[in-house]
Amino acid sequence: MNKRNGFTLIEIIISIGIVSFLSVYLLQIFITAKNLNEVTYDLDNAVIVSKSVMESLSAGEKIGPDSDDIILKNARKLSDELIYTVKLGDDFQPVDSDFVDSSYIMNITLDLVDSSELSNMGLYNISVDIQREKPYFLKSSQNKEIYALNASKGLLLDIGGDTSD
Repeated sequence: MNKRNGFTLIEIIISIGIVSFLSVYLLQIFITAKNLNEVTYDLDNAVIVSKSVMESLSAGEKIGPDSDDIILKNARKLSDELIYTVKLGDDFQPVDSDFVDSSYIMNITLDLVDSSELSNMGLYNISVDIQREKPYFLKSSQNKEIYALNASKGLLLDIGGDTSD
């Protein structure tokens, strides 16, 4: 009787094949979990920052260098209209895009709907949206918008302040 003291070559090949087959699915699970974690982190912070900006505007903060709000202070006017942009870092704080790569872009759009002749107040449609600059890992999605908040608020007519550089 001949006694075997190890595995045969075919047993080793089959076991390596089974392990590699299972590892592909485990890797996909970890990648999906990582992406879901990033998506929820982005969404949570985008909601917090957007609501903070909306509340600051409702409280009478101006947009531009005179603002006490750090995000509104760093807002840059895109055109003659009331459209502003803020570059945000990984921690959702404003960054100087000349020195640091930004991870997110916040756009603030103000549309004057109605103004009163008797006061310096006006009704504005306010839109705050946050977009991710780079796609998520192994995703090629063209839609990079994380969150958008829209509201109509009564604000001071000179809400834009002086943002000339």
